[in-house]
Formats: sequence, structure tokens, C-alpha cells
Amino acid sequence: METITLGKSILQQRKKKGLTQESLANMLGVSNQAVSKWEADQCCPDVQLLPALADVFEISLDALFGRERPPQIIIHSLPWEDDNRLRAVLYIGRQLRQHQLFERYQKEKALVEFHYSGPALDISSEFSVVCENCLIEGSVTAGDGISCGEVHGNVKAGDSVQCGNVGGSVTAGDGITCGNIHGSASAGDSIRCSQIGGNAKAGDGIHIHT
Repeated sequence: METITLGKSILQQRKKKGLTQESLANMLGVSNQAVSKWEADQCCPDVQLLPALADVFEISLDALFGRERPPQIIIHSLPWEDDNRLRAVLYIGRQLRQHQLFERYQKEKALVEFHYSGPALDISSEFSVVCENCLIEGSVTAGDGISCGEVHGNVKAGDSVQCGNVGGSVTAGDGITCGNIHGSASAGDSIRCSQIGGNAKAGDGIHIHT
């Protein structure tokens, strides 16, 4: 990345404002030659002129020195602890939209997917979760469907679940297609898996395959 000197910054900002060296010099009460030397990096403006320069260009002092940082987004009063759990939620402005408010917008919610690749402890999403190439050490919860690899904890989805082996229980609003389920399984539609260690309940059939 090219380093922007103070002189180059003054030159860029002056041109952006459509000012000549003479007009900038007149606004600051200095000579044309002084502005020319600044822009050529032959010397620097007096420190007392820096705030006036920033005011003329309508920028901050950090921006004048090429150190402008993107604004930080600070969100206060989140309804959970700093627990390293991955969460995908929706904000409208600064207002967090809770799960029950999504029920009126099922079609819109189905258009959003949370994709993740890599190791994860727990995942919680108001939308569907897609993380087929990662091992989830904890549990996965989604307001819509879940498509994932192996899960050591529980799996709970508002829609269907497709995953590998599950160390805990699986609950789905639609069907379940998994490997081994060490806990119980409950589905609004059919269950297809290799093994179920606990109780099983399905709105349609239960299919155990080897």
C-alpha cells in the first residue's frame, strides 16, 4: 500500500475541493510558494495551520494525515453473554429482531442462509445454517433448516436437518436425514438415519439404514 504523505494529502484534498494553490493560500493567509512547497513535500505547514487546513477540506485531522479509519459499529445491550457462540441474527437499525418476529415473514427468512466453514463450538441462527465442512463441538440451533457435518451436541431446526453423526438429540420441524443419532430424534416428517440411541418420534415413517 502506497504511503500518502502530508503533501500528497494536501494536493489531493485541494483538487477534490476544486481549489487552486492561490485560492488555498489566500484562505490560510500564506503565500502561493508555501502551498507549493507543502505539496512537493519540501516542507510542512505550521502545526497551528493544520486545523484550518482540515476545516477548509471539511475532513478530520486523521484524514488529512491519511489515517482515516472506518467507523466502528458498537452495539449495546445484547441479550446474551460473550460466550464465543456463533450467532446469526437480524438487526433493523439498532433494534434486534427476535425469533418470534420472523414467524410473519417465513418467505423472506427462507432467503437467508448462514454459511460457515471451520471449527465451531456452538452455532445459533435465526436463519438456515449450512456448515457441511466443519466439525461442531457443541450444538446447532436454526430457525430454518440445517445442513452440516458431524455434531457432538444437539441439533434443533425449524425446518429439515441433514447432517452426519450427532452426539446428542435431533429435533426438526420437517424431516431428518443423519448418520448415527446417539440421543433421541423428533421430526415433523420422516426420519432417516443409521442408528437412534434414544426415543424417536416422526410425523411420517422412521427408516433405519445400515
